[in-house]
Amino acid sequence: MVGWYHSHPDHPARPSAYDREHAWPWYSYVIVSVQSGAPGEMTSWRLADDRAEFSAEAIAIRQHASA
Repeated sequence: MVGWYHSHPDHPARPSAYDREHAWPWYSYVIVSVQSGAPGEMTSWRLADDRAEFSAEAIAIRQHASA
């Protein structure tokens, strides 16, 4: 396991105070903003070792050829 994902309905794709209180350092947290039922921005975050704040991570989507 390298991380978790969840959505934020009608809120930005940024970690909330609840997210920080319940997250663990060393894992990636992907958040998708859902506006009016439609998926929007997708971001990824990692909690600092001291649990003080999240840092944004880059998301890379790779396309693989069919076998």
